[in-house]
Amino acid sequence: MIENYLIRITYFTEEGKSVCAKLVKAFDNATFEVKDDNTSLKAFAKECFEGHIPLIFIGAVGIAVRTIAPFIDNKLSDIPVIVIDERGMNVIPILSGHYGMGNDLAKMIAERINANAIITTATDIENVYAIDSFAAKNGFRILDKSKIKNVSMKLLNGQMVYYKNDIEKLSFEDEEPKNIKAVAEAVKPDFIFSNNENENADALILTPKTLVLGMGCKRGKSFEDLLEFILKDYNEEELRNNLYAICSIDKKADEPGLLKLCAYLHTKFITFTAEELESAKGDFTESDFVKEKVGTGNVSERAAVSIGAKLIAKKQASDGMTKAYAIRDLRSIKWQE
Repeated sequence: MIENYLIRITYFTEEGKSVCAKLVKAFDNATFEVKDDNTSLKAFAKECFEGHIPLIFIGAVGIAVRTIAPFIDNKLSDIPVIVIDERGMNVIPILSGHYGMGNDLAKMIAERINANAIITTATDIENVYAIDSFAAKNGFRILDKSKIKNVSMKLLNGQMVYYKNDIEKLSFEDEEPKNIKAVAEAVKPDFIFSNNENENADALILTPKTLVLGMGCKRGKSFEDLLEFILKDYNEEELRNNLYAICSIDKKADEPGLLKLCAYLHTKFITFTAEELESAKGDFTESDFVKEKVGTGNVSERAAVSIGAKLIAKKQASDGMTKAYAIRDLRSIKWQE
């Protein structure tokens, strides 16, 4: 199982071009799109924000800030934006460091190209737990971004933060982070794990995204065709609120349409080898032709259940595309990676 990424890059000098080449070479689970000379910088950035595609500037922070300023909207929907200096010495996330996973991406890039990750968010500097990063990694939706700071400020001040778990069967595999504790009887919780989207709650509500979409497609299927295909079942708001991941076979890890679809819907793109898909348990709609081509008799249904999910809609096919839906069994998660 591998999580795959679509990332866009722009650079301004020959030195920056060299850093770009080094970066592309360092990742085997990311597909990079580089700005061409015919596209303006502003248009390139606008496309990234509209498609929710992470953006890397190789150059000065000032250029990046002036370029993205008109498109910044909401910390829960803004894209991660990262700046790398033209010698590849420093990697600086400047937008959506936590919920957009920009800090994690910057650290990953720095490690791969032997650079320094310059992280400026207070919780990271003070080595304090970031609840919004936890939510993003584990597929929880945050309804009210203003309540994130209530939790973060208490942790930064060394105060105890209490949580309540209202999700049946949900448990944790590891110990709670420092200063985070399950709520006692008479204590008001600071954040709540709940399936109830109570936007008026005083506490920060973390609601799990549970829908999983298994997909297969012919090479070259466009993002627009794939989106239209799944919009027959759910609208965009439902997908952004509830879709945890789109899953497929590893042969599709660099499929542009699927990568853009996942970015656009703010969801993970997870791929599996044919052997991993074949090991999935369940009653699947098998095809000898598909098995001969890719090594497994069904991609969409098997991929949908392979992250620990239960199939709720079997394979549907149309014009070289297949889809199947599952609900993930959210039983056990980790506080720490």
